[in-house]
Amino acid sequence: MAGIETAKSIKDAWDLRVQLSPEKTFVIYNDKSFSYEEVDNLAAQCAYLLQSTGLRRGDIVALQFESDIDDVVYILACIKLGAIINPINPHFDSTEIQNLISDFKPFLIVAQKAPRGRDTIYNDELAEYDSKKVGELKYYYRSDHASTIDFPADPADQPAVILNTSGTTGAPKGVVLTNENVLSAELAYNQAFKITDNDMIAMPSGFYHAIGFHHGIVSTILAGSTMVIMRHYRASYLAEIIKKYPVTYIDSVPTVIYDVLFNIDDLGHLRQLIVGGDKLKQSLLDQARKRRLPVYNCYGLTEAVPFAYTPADAFAKSDYTETGVIPVKGVAIRLIDIKGKEITQPGQKGTIEVKGKIIFKEYLHRPEKTRASFDGEWLNTGDYGHYSADHLLEIDGRNSDKIIRGGENISAKVVEEKVKECQNIADAAVMGYPDDRLGQRIGAFIVLKDKGQKMNKDLLLANLSENDVDKKLWPEIIWIMDALPKTANGKTKKYLLKEKMLESIGNE
Repeated sequence: MAGIETAKSIKDAWDLRVQLSPEKTFVIYNDKSFSYEEVDNLAAQCAYLLQSTGLRRGDIVALQFESDIDDVVYILACIKLGAIINPINPHFDSTEIQNLISDFKPFLIVAQKAPRGRDTIYNDELAEYDSKKVGELKYYYRSDHASTIDFPADPADQPAVILNTSGTTGAPKGVVLTNENVLSAELAYNQAFKITDNDMIAMPSGFYHAIGFHHGIVSTILAGSTMVIMRHYRASYLAEIIKKYPVTYIDSVPTVIYDVLFNIDDLGHLRQLIVGGDKLKQSLLDQARKRRLPVYNCYGLTEAVPFAYTPADAFAKSDYTETGVIPVKGVAIRLIDIKGKEITQPGQKGTIEVKGKIIFKEYLHRPEKTRASFDGEWLNTGDYGHYSADHLLEIDGRNSDKIIRGGENISAKVVEEKVKECQNIADAAVMGYPDDRLGQRIGAFIVLKDKGQKMNKDLLLANLSENDVDKKLWPEIIWIMDALPKTANGKTKKYLLKEKMLESIGNE
Protein backbone atom coordinates (compact mmCIF):
# COMPACT_ATOMS: atom_id res chain seq x y z
CA MET A 1 0.00 0.00 0.00
CA ALA A 2 3.10 2.21 -0.14
CA GLY A 3 2.33 5.49 -1.81
CA ILE A 4 -1.45 5.36 -1.51
CA GLU A 5 -1.36 7.61 1.56
CA THR A 6 0.43 10.34 -0.38
CA ALA A 7 -1.73 10.27 -3.53
CA LYS A 8 -2.88 13.78 -4.43
CA SER A 9 -5.91 12.69 -6.45
CA ILE A 10 -8.35 9.80 -6.59
CA LYS A 11 -7.00 9.09 -10.10
CA ASP A 12 -3.46 8.70 -8.73
CA ALA A 13 -4.75 6.42 -5.98
CA TRP A 14 -6.68 4.33 -8.51
CA ASP A 15 -3.74 4.01 -10.93
CA LEU A 16 -1.46 2.93 -8.10
CA ARG A 17 -4.00 0.44 -6.79
CA VAL A 18 -4.31 -1.18 -10.24
CA GLN A 19 -0.50 -1.51 -10.35
CA LEU A 20 -0.31 -2.99 -6.84
CA SER A 21 -3.35 -5.29 -6.98
CA PRO A 22 -4.22 -6.00 -10.63
CA GLU A 23 -5.68 -9.47 -10.06
CA LYS A 24 -7.35 -8.74 -6.72
CA THR A 25 -11.16 -8.70 -6.86
CA PHE A 26 -12.43 -5.13 -6.69
CA VAL A 27 -16.17 -5.57 -7.32
CA ILE A 28 -18.60 -8.45 -7.09
CA TYR A 29 -21.90 -7.85 -8.87
CA ASN A 30 -24.60 -10.39 -9.75
CA ASP A 31 -22.25 -13.22 -8.69
CA LYS A 32 -19.57 -12.07 -11.13
CA SER A 33 -16.17 -10.91 -9.90
CA PHE A 34 -14.24 -8.06 -11.50
CA SER A 35 -10.57 -7.53 -10.70
CA TYR A 36 -8.99 -4.10 -10.36
CA GLU A 37 -7.34 -4.56 -13.76
CA GLU A 38 -10.57 -5.69 -15.44
CA VAL A 39 -12.47 -2.69 -14.11
CA ASP A 40 -9.63 -0.42 -15.21
CA ASN A 41 -9.87 -1.79 -18.75
CA LEU A 42 -13.65 -1.29 -18.79
CA ALA A 43 -13.22 2.26 -17.47
CA ALA A 44 -10.65 3.01 -20.21
CA GLN A 45 -13.12 1.87 -22.89
CA CYS A 46 -15.84 3.96 -21.28
CA ALA A 47 -13.54 6.99 -21.13
CA TYR A 48 -13.09 6.74 -24.90
CA LEU A 49 -16.87 6.93 -25.37
CA LEU A 50 -17.14 9.90 -23.04
CA GLN A 51 -14.41 11.75 -24.93
CA SER A 52 -16.42 11.36 -28.14
CA THR A 53 -18.80 14.01 -26.78
CA GLY A 54 -15.96 16.53 -26.44
CA LEU A 55 -15.63 16.03 -22.68
CA ARG A 56 -12.63 17.79 -21.14
CA ARG A 57 -10.87 17.87 -17.75
CA GLY A 58 -12.84 19.95 -15.27
CA ASP A 59 -16.20 19.39 -16.99
CA ILE A 60 -19.12 18.27 -14.81
CA VAL A 61 -20.62 14.88 -15.69
CA ALA A 62 -24.01 14.01 -14.16
CA LEU A 63 -24.61 10.26 -13.83
CA GLN A 64 -28.03 8.78 -13.11
CA PHE A 65 -27.57 5.04 -12.61
CA GLU A 66 -28.75 2.17 -10.52
CA SER A 67 -26.08 0.76 -8.18
CA ASP A 68 -24.44 -1.66 -10.59
CA ILE A 69 -21.13 -2.39 -12.30
CA ASP A 70 -21.86 0.16 -15.05
CA ASP A 71 -22.19 2.84 -12.39
CA VAL A 72 -18.76 1.96 -10.97
CA VAL A 73 -17.19 1.89 -14.44
CA TYR A 74 -18.59 5.30 -15.44
CA ILE A 75 -17.50 6.87 -12.16
CA LEU A 76 -13.96 5.57 -12.69
CA ALA A 77 -13.96 6.66 -16.34
CA CYS A 78 -14.73 10.20 -15.20
CA ILE A 79 -11.95 9.95 -12.61
CA LYS A 80 -9.48 8.81 -15.30
CA LEU A 81 -10.44 11.80 -17.50
CA GLY A 82 -10.29 14.36 -14.71
CA ALA A 83 -14.01 15.12 -15.01
CA ILE A 84 -16.05 16.19 -11.99
CA ILE A 85 -18.61 13.54 -11.07
CA ASN A 86 -22.15 14.49 -10.09
CA PRO A 87 -23.97 11.24 -9.25
CA ILE A 88 -27.75 11.77 -9.31
CA ASN A 89 -30.15 10.05 -6.96
CA PRO A 90 -32.43 7.83 -9.12
CA HIS A 91 -35.26 8.76 -6.73
CA PHE A 92 -35.16 12.42 -7.82
CA ASP A 93 -38.38 13.55 -9.47
CA SER A 94 -38.50 15.58 -12.70
CA THR A 95 -38.63 18.91 -10.83
CA GLU A 96 -35.51 18.09 -8.82
CA ILE A 97 -33.75 16.98 -12.00
CA GLN A 98 -34.64 20.17 -13.87
CA ASN A 99 -33.52 22.32 -10.92
CA LEU A 100 -30.21 20.46 -10.78
CA ILE A 101 -29.52 20.76 -14.52
CA SER A 102 -30.48 24.44 -14.55
CA ASP A 103 -28.26 25.25 -11.56
CA PHE A 104 -25.26 22.95 -12.05
CA LYS A 105 -25.15 23.13 -15.89
CA PRO A 106 -23.26 19.85 -16.38
CA PHE A 107 -21.46 19.49 -19.70
CA LEU A 108 -22.54 15.84 -20.01
CA ILE A 109 -25.44 13.84 -18.58
CA VAL A 110 -25.45 10.04 -18.79
CA ALA A 111 -28.79 8.42 -17.95
CA GLN A 112 -29.62 4.77 -17.54
CA LYS A 113 -33.00 3.69 -18.80
CA ALA A 114 -35.72 3.68 -16.13
CA PRO A 115 -33.71 3.73 -12.90
CA ARG A 116 -36.08 2.79 -10.08
CA GLY A 117 -38.70 1.97 -12.71
CA ARG A 118 -39.16 5.43 -14.21
CA ASP A 119 -37.48 7.84 -16.60
CA THR A 120 -36.92 11.35 -15.27
CA ILE A 121 -34.18 12.14 -17.80
CA TYR A 122 -33.88 9.35 -20.35
CA ASN A 123 -36.91 10.16 -22.52
CA ASP A 124 -36.65 13.95 -22.27
CA GLU A 125 -35.22 16.31 -24.84
CA LEU A 126 -33.18 18.75 -22.79
CA ALA A 127 -32.79 22.35 -23.92
CA GLU A 128 -29.19 23.28 -24.79
CA TYR A 129 -28.20 19.60 -25.05
CA ASP A 130 -27.60 17.29 -28.00
CA SER A 131 -28.26 13.61 -27.36
CA LYS A 132 -27.37 10.14 -28.58
CA LYS A 133 -27.92 6.53 -27.56
CA VAL A 134 -24.95 4.47 -26.41
CA GLY A 135 -26.26 0.95 -25.93
CA GLU A 136 -29.02 1.26 -23.34
CA LEU A 137 -27.66 4.57 -22.08
CA LYS A 138 -28.58 8.08 -23.18
CA TYR A 139 -25.90 10.77 -23.47
CA TYR A 140 -26.86 14.46 -23.30
CA TYR A 141 -24.01 16.86 -24.04
CA ARG A 142 -23.56 20.57 -24.53
CA SER A 143 -21.81 22.32 -27.39
CA ASP A 144 -20.00 24.79 -25.13
CA HIS A 145 -17.44 24.37 -22.37
CA ALA A 146 -18.26 27.52 -20.44
CA SER A 147 -16.59 26.96 -17.08
CA THR A 148 -19.11 26.64 -14.27
CA ILE A 149 -16.64 25.75 -11.51
CA ASP A 150 -13.11 26.70 -10.51
CA PHE A 151 -10.57 24.00 -11.45
CA PRO A 152 -7.14 24.83 -9.95
CA ALA A 153 -3.83 23.41 -11.18
CA ASP A 154 -3.01 21.49 -7.98
CA PRO A 155 -4.70 18.03 -8.23
CA ALA A 156 -5.33 17.98 -4.47
CA ASP A 157 -7.44 21.14 -4.73
CA GLN A 158 -9.34 20.09 -7.84
CA PRO A 159 -13.04 19.25 -7.41
CA ALA A 160 -13.54 15.47 -7.74
CA VAL A 161 -17.22 15.00 -6.98
CA ILE A 162 -20.37 17.03 -6.42
CA LEU A 163 -22.75 15.22 -4.09
CA ASN A 164 -26.34 16.39 -3.88
CA THR A 165 -27.96 17.23 -0.59
CA SER A 166 -31.49 18.49 -0.15
CA GLY A 167 -32.11 22.05 1.00
CA THR A 168 -35.14 23.45 2.77
CA THR A 169 -36.63 24.39 -0.62
CA GLY A 170 -36.21 20.88 -2.00
CA ALA A 171 -33.87 22.04 -4.77
CA PRO A 172 -30.64 19.98 -4.59
CA LYS A 173 -27.54 21.72 -3.25
CA GLY A 174 -24.27 20.67 -4.84
CA VAL A 175 -21.63 19.86 -2.22
CA VAL A 176 -18.28 20.28 -3.98
CA LEU A 177 -15.58 17.96 -2.62
CA THR A 178 -11.96 18.08 -3.74
CA ASN A 179 -9.55 15.18 -4.14
CA GLU A 180 -7.96 16.16 -0.83
CA ASN A 181 -11.36 16.26 0.91
CA VAL A 182 -12.29 12.75 -0.20
CA LEU A 183 -8.88 11.10 0.20
CA SER A 184 -8.31 12.60 3.66
CA ALA A 185 -11.73 11.43 4.77
CA GLU A 186 -11.30 7.85 3.59
CA LEU A 187 -7.77 7.39 4.85
CA ALA A 188 -9.10 8.47 8.25
CA TYR A 189 -12.14 6.19 7.86
CA ASN A 190 -9.99 3.14 7.05
CA GLN A 191 -7.78 3.88 10.04
CA ALA A 192 -10.75 4.35 12.40
CA PHE A 193 -12.38 1.05 11.44
CA LYS A 194 -9.18 -0.86 10.65
CA ILE A 195 -10.13 -1.55 7.02
CA THR A 196 -7.41 -3.53 5.17
CA ASP A 197 -7.01 -5.53 1.97
CA ASN A 198 -8.39 -8.54 3.86
CA ASP A 199 -11.80 -6.89 4.19
CA MET A 200 -14.91 -7.16 2.07
CA ILE A 201 -17.78 -4.68 2.29
CA ALA A 202 -21.38 -5.36 1.28
CA MET A 203 -22.65 -2.04 -0.07
CA PRO A 204 -26.45 -1.60 -0.19
CA SER A 205 -26.23 2.21 -0.54
CA GLY A 206 -26.16 3.96 -3.91
CA PHE A 207 -23.03 5.75 -5.14
CA TYR A 208 -24.97 9.02 -5.31
CA HIS A 209 -24.82 8.93 -1.51
CA ALA A 210 -21.77 9.86 0.56
CA ILE A 211 -21.77 6.39 2.15
CA GLY A 212 -21.64 4.68 -1.24
CA PHE A 213 -19.17 6.99 -2.99
CA HIS A 214 -16.79 7.53 -0.07
CA HIS A 215 -17.02 4.36 2.02
CA GLY A 216 -17.83 2.07 -0.89
CA ILE A 217 -15.68 3.08 -3.85
CA VAL A 218 -12.89 5.25 -2.43
CA SER A 219 -12.31 3.41 0.85
CA THR A 220 -12.12 0.11 -1.04
CA ILE A 221 -9.59 1.51 -3.53
CA LEU A 222 -7.37 2.88 -0.75
CA ALA A 223 -7.46 -0.37 1.24
CA GLY A 224 -7.17 -2.67 -1.78
CA SER A 225 -10.20 -4.54 -0.48
CA THR A 226 -13.36 -5.88 -2.18
CA MET A 227 -16.85 -4.44 -2.57
CA VAL A 228 -20.06 -6.43 -3.15
CA ILE A 229 -22.75 -4.22 -4.66
CA MET A 230 -26.49 -4.73 -5.13
CA ARG A 231 -28.62 -3.04 -7.76
CA HIS A 232 -31.69 -2.95 -5.52
CA TYR A 233 -31.66 -3.43 -1.78
CA ARG A 234 -33.59 -6.33 -0.31
CA ALA A 235 -32.90 -7.83 3.10
CA SER A 236 -33.27 -11.34 1.67
CA TYR A 237 -30.68 -10.61 -1.05
CA LEU A 238 -28.27 -9.12 1.48
CA ALA A 239 -28.67 -12.30 3.54
CA GLU A 240 -27.65 -14.37 0.49
CA ILE A 241 -24.57 -12.19 -0.05
CA ILE A 242 -23.48 -12.48 3.60
CA LYS A 243 -23.88 -16.26 3.44
CA LYS A 244 -22.11 -16.67 0.06
CA TYR A 245 -19.16 -14.28 0.42
CA PRO A 246 -16.70 -13.51 3.25
CA VAL A 247 -18.23 -10.10 3.96
CA THR A 248 -16.49 -8.59 6.98
CA TYR A 249 -18.41 -5.35 7.39
CA ILE A 250 -21.37 -3.33 6.22
CA ASP A 251 -21.65 0.46 6.26
CA SER A 252 -25.15 1.74 5.70
CA VAL A 253 -28.14 3.58 7.10
CA PRO A 254 -29.95 2.38 10.26
CA THR A 255 -32.68 0.66 8.20
CA VAL A 256 -30.21 -1.78 6.65
CA ILE A 257 -28.38 -2.37 9.93
CA TYR A 258 -31.74 -3.06 11.59
CA ASP A 259 -32.47 -5.70 8.95
CA VAL A 260 -29.07 -7.35 9.46
CA LEU A 261 -29.52 -7.62 13.21
CA PHE A 262 -33.22 -8.48 13.36
CA ASN A 263 -33.98 -10.29 10.08
CA ILE A 264 -30.82 -12.11 8.97
CA ASP A 265 -29.96 -15.32 10.82
CA ASP A 266 -26.54 -16.20 9.38
CA LEU A 267 -24.07 -13.35 10.02
CA GLY A 268 -21.25 -15.18 8.23
CA HIS A 269 -17.86 -13.49 8.60
CA LEU A 270 -19.20 -10.10 9.71
CA ARG A 271 -16.94 -8.46 12.28
CA GLN A 272 -18.54 -5.02 12.48
CA LEU A 273 -21.47 -2.89 11.37
CA ILE A 274 -21.01 0.81 10.72
CA VAL A 275 -23.98 3.16 10.80
CA GLY A 276 -24.23 6.58 9.20
CA GLY A 277 -27.15 8.87 8.53
CA ASP A 278 -28.81 8.98 11.94
CA LYS A 279 -28.36 8.42 15.66
CA LEU A 280 -28.37 4.83 16.90
CA LYS A 281 -31.50 3.72 18.72
CA GLN A 282 -31.39 1.69 21.91
CA SER A 283 -33.36 -1.21 20.40
CA LEU A 284 -30.68 -1.63 17.73
CA LEU A 285 -27.87 -1.57 20.29
CA ASP A 286 -29.69 -4.13 22.44
CA GLN A 287 -29.99 -6.46 19.46
CA ALA A 288 -26.33 -5.94 18.56
CA ARG A 289 -25.38 -7.04 22.08
CA LYS A 290 -27.62 -10.08 21.73
CA ARG A 291 -26.01 -11.03 18.40
CA ARG A 292 -22.53 -10.09 19.67
CA LEU A 293 -21.84 -8.01 16.59
CA PRO A 294 -20.42 -4.52 17.22
CA VAL A 295 -22.32 -1.64 15.65
CA TYR A 296 -20.39 1.62 15.50
CA ASN A 297 -21.65 5.14 14.98
CA CYS A 298 -19.97 6.90 12.05
CA TYR A 299 -21.11 10.49 12.09
CA GLY A 300 -20.84 13.10 9.41
CA LEU A 301 -22.54 15.27 6.84
CA THR A 302 -22.30 15.27 3.07
CA GLU A 303 -20.13 18.35 3.66
CA ALA A 304 -17.85 16.44 6.06
CA VAL A 305 -17.77 12.65 5.53
CA PRO A 306 -17.12 11.41 8.19
CA PHE A 307 -15.92 13.63 10.99
CA ALA A 308 -16.41 11.36 14.01
CA TYR A 309 -16.79 7.70 14.98
CA THR A 310 -17.32 5.46 18.00
CA PRO A 311 -13.98 3.88 18.93
CA ALA A 312 -14.01 0.09 19.29
CA ASP A 313 -12.42 0.08 22.74
CA ALA A 314 -15.04 2.44 24.17
CA PHE A 315 -17.84 0.40 22.60
CA ALA A 316 -16.49 -2.84 24.06
CA LYS A 317 -15.93 -1.27 27.48
CA SER A 318 -19.54 -0.04 27.56
CA ASP A 319 -20.92 -3.50 26.73
CA TYR A 320 -22.58 -2.39 23.48
CA THR A 321 -24.16 0.79 24.81
CA GLU A 322 -21.73 3.49 23.67
CA THR A 323 -22.97 5.92 21.01
CA GLY A 324 -20.48 8.72 21.74
CA VAL A 325 -17.90 9.64 19.11
CA ILE A 326 -14.41 11.06 18.78
CA PRO A 327 -12.94 12.95 15.80
CA VAL A 328 -11.39 10.99 12.94
CA LYS A 329 -7.71 11.66 12.26
CA GLY A 330 -7.09 15.19 11.00
CA VAL A 331 -10.39 16.63 12.26
CA ALA A 332 -11.04 18.96 15.20
CA ILE A 333 -14.45 19.30 16.86
CA ARG A 334 -15.80 21.96 19.18
CA LEU A 335 -19.12 22.77 20.83
CA ILE A 336 -20.40 26.35 20.82
CA ASP A 337 -23.08 27.76 23.11
CA ILE A 338 -25.69 30.37 22.13
CA LYS A 339 -23.26 33.15 23.06
CA GLY A 340 -20.58 31.80 20.74
CA LYS A 341 -18.36 30.50 23.53
CA GLU A 342 -16.76 27.06 23.44
CA ILE A 343 -18.19 24.39 25.73
CA THR A 344 -15.77 22.04 27.49
CA GLN A 345 -17.84 20.72 30.40
CA PRO A 346 -19.84 17.46 30.16
CA GLY A 347 -23.62 17.64 29.83
CA GLN A 348 -23.98 21.13 28.35
CA LYS A 349 -25.62 21.13 24.94
CA GLY A 350 -24.16 23.20 22.10
CA THR A 351 -23.82 23.46 18.34
CA ILE A 352 -21.22 21.13 16.78
CA GLU A 353 -18.54 22.73 14.63
CA VAL A 354 -15.73 20.92 12.80
CA LYS A 355 -12.60 21.75 10.79
CA GLY A 356 -10.01 19.77 8.86
CA LYS A 357 -8.98 18.66 5.39
CA ILE A 358 -12.18 16.65 4.92
CA ILE A 359 -14.41 19.77 4.97
CA PHE A 360 -16.06 20.50 1.62
CA LYS A 361 -14.88 23.23 -0.74
CA GLU A 362 -18.20 25.00 -1.43
CA TYR A 363 -21.84 24.74 -2.39
CA LEU A 364 -21.83 24.94 -6.17
CA HIS A 365 -22.86 28.42 -7.35
CA ARG A 366 -24.00 29.38 -3.83
CA PRO A 367 -21.22 31.55 -2.36
CA GLU A 368 -23.52 33.20 0.20
CA LYS A 369 -24.76 29.80 1.42
CA THR A 370 -21.15 28.59 1.61
CA ARG A 371 -20.05 31.60 3.67
CA ALA A 372 -23.08 31.26 5.97
CA SER A 373 -22.10 27.65 6.74
CA PHE A 374 -18.78 28.63 8.30
CA ASP A 375 -17.82 30.26 11.57
CA GLY A 376 -14.39 31.43 10.50
CA GLU A 377 -12.55 28.24 9.56
CA TRP A 378 -15.07 26.06 11.40
CA LEU A 379 -18.01 24.38 9.61
CA ASN A 380 -21.28 24.80 11.50
CA THR A 381 -22.84 21.34 11.16
CA GLY A 382 -26.34 22.39 12.18
CA ASP A 383 -26.31 19.61 14.79
CA TYR A 384 -26.53 19.77 18.56
CA GLY A 385 -24.42 17.69 20.90
CA HIS A 386 -22.91 17.41 24.36
CA TYR A 387 -19.89 15.76 25.96
CA SER A 388 -20.34 12.68 28.10
CA ALA A 389 -18.51 12.17 31.40
CA ASP A 390 -15.84 10.31 29.38
CA HIS A 391 -15.61 13.35 27.07
CA LEU A 392 -17.07 11.51 24.10
CA LEU A 393 -19.35 13.60 21.92
CA GLU A 394 -23.01 12.60 22.02
CA ILE A 395 -25.09 13.76 19.05
CA ASP A 396 -28.41 15.16 20.27
CA GLY A 397 -30.03 15.93 16.93
CA ARG A 398 -30.37 18.47 14.17
CA ASN A 399 -31.50 22.04 14.50
CA SER A 400 -32.73 22.03 10.89
CA ASP A 401 -36.24 21.24 9.67
CA LYS A 402 -35.30 17.82 8.31
CA ILE A 403 -36.75 14.34 8.56
CA ILE A 404 -34.23 11.50 8.34
CA ARG A 405 -36.12 8.53 6.90
CA GLY A 406 -34.00 5.47 6.21
CA GLY A 407 -30.89 7.65 6.18
CA GLU A 408 -32.30 10.03 3.55
CA ASN A 409 -32.82 13.69 4.41
CA ILE A 410 -36.34 14.89 3.61
CA SER A 411 -37.34 18.52 3.92
CA ALA A 412 -40.44 18.93 6.12
CA LYS A 413 -41.13 22.23 4.37
CA VAL A 414 -41.23 20.58 0.96
CA VAL A 415 -43.68 17.93 2.19
CA GLU A 416 -45.82 20.69 3.71
CA GLU A 417 -45.91 22.52 0.38
CA LYS A 418 -46.96 19.36 -1.48
CA VAL A 419 -49.67 18.56 1.05
CA LYS A 420 -51.03 22.13 0.96
CA GLU A 421 -51.47 21.80 -2.82
CA CYS A 422 -53.94 18.94 -2.31
CA GLN A 423 -57.69 19.40 -2.45
CA ASN A 424 -59.43 20.71 0.65
CA ILE A 425 -56.19 21.34 2.60
CA ALA A 426 -56.08 24.74 4.29
CA ASP A 427 -52.89 24.28 6.30
CA ALA A 428 -50.36 21.59 7.18
CA ALA A 429 -47.39 20.99 9.46
CA VAL A 430 -45.03 18.08 8.89
CA MET A 431 -42.46 16.42 11.15
CA GLY A 432 -40.76 13.11 11.66
CA TYR A 433 -42.00 10.58 14.17
CA PRO A 434 -39.78 7.82 15.61
CA ASP A 435 -39.52 4.39 13.99
CA ASP A 436 -37.15 1.61 15.05
CA ARG A 437 -36.32 0.43 11.52
CA LEU A 438 -36.35 3.63 9.45
CA GLY A 439 -35.31 6.04 12.18
CA GLN A 440 -38.18 8.39 11.36
CA ARG A 441 -41.35 8.34 9.31
CA ILE A 442 -43.32 11.29 7.96
CA GLY A 443 -46.23 12.62 10.00
CA ALA A 444 -48.56 15.41 8.91
CA PHE A 445 -50.97 17.59 10.91
CA ILE A 446 -53.69 18.82 8.55
CA VAL A 447 -56.34 21.53 8.71
CA LEU A 448 -59.22 21.19 6.23
CA LYS A 449 -60.90 23.97 4.27
CA ASP A 450 -64.26 22.20 4.45
CA LYS A 451 -64.46 20.14 7.63
CA GLY A 452 -67.60 18.46 6.30
CA GLN A 453 -65.66 16.68 3.57
CA LYS A 454 -64.15 13.29 4.31
CA MET A 455 -60.36 13.13 4.63
CA ASN A 456 -58.06 10.26 5.55
CA LYS A 457 -54.56 9.09 4.63
CA ASP A 458 -55.69 7.06 1.61
CA LEU A 459 -57.50 10.05 0.11
CA LEU A 460 -54.51 12.31 0.75
CA LEU A 461 -52.08 9.86 -0.87
CA ALA A 462 -54.37 9.43 -3.87
CA ASN A 463 -54.35 13.20 -4.32
CA LEU A 464 -50.55 13.37 -3.98
CA SER A 465 -50.26 10.61 -6.59
CA GLU A 466 -52.50 12.53 -8.98
CA ASN A 467 -50.20 15.54 -8.50
CA ASP A 468 -47.14 13.37 -9.40
CA VAL A 469 -45.58 13.84 -5.97
CA ASP A 470 -42.79 11.31 -5.39
CA LYS A 471 -43.62 8.59 -2.84
CA LYS A 472 -40.67 9.55 -0.66
CA LEU A 473 -42.66 12.70 0.23
CA TRP A 474 -45.90 10.93 1.17
CA PRO A 475 -46.96 11.19 4.84
CA GLU A 476 -47.30 7.86 6.62
CA ILE A 477 -49.60 9.05 9.37
CA ILE A 478 -51.90 12.08 9.52
CA TRP A 479 -53.76 13.94 12.22
CA ILE A 480 -56.75 16.16 11.38
CA MET A 481 -56.73 19.41 13.37
CA ASP A 482 -59.24 22.25 13.72
CA ALA A 483 -56.28 24.65 13.63
CA LEU A 484 -52.52 24.57 14.05
CA PRO A 485 -51.03 26.25 17.12
CA LYS A 486 -49.28 29.45 16.00
CA THR A 487 -47.04 32.12 17.46
CA ALA A 488 -47.96 35.80 17.28
CA ASN A 489 -46.05 36.13 14.00
CA GLY A 490 -47.76 33.10 12.47
CA LYS A 491 -45.07 30.45 12.94
CA THR A 492 -46.34 26.96 13.79
CA LYS A 493 -45.52 25.82 17.32
CA LYS A 494 -44.13 22.45 16.32
CA TYR A 495 -43.00 21.63 19.83
CA LEU A 496 -46.68 21.45 20.84
CA LEU A 497 -47.48 19.26 17.84
CA LYS A 498 -44.54 17.02 18.72
CA GLU A 499 -45.98 16.46 22.19
CA LYS A 500 -49.34 15.57 20.66
CA MET A 501 -47.67 13.26 18.15
CA LEU A 502 -45.67 11.36 20.77
CA GLU A 503 -48.73 11.05 23.00
CA SER A 504 -50.79 9.73 20.08
CA ILE A 505 -48.18 7.17 19.03
CA GLY A 506 -47.67 6.08 22.61
CA ASN A 507 -51.39 5.33 22.96
CA GLU A 508 -51.54 3.20 19.80
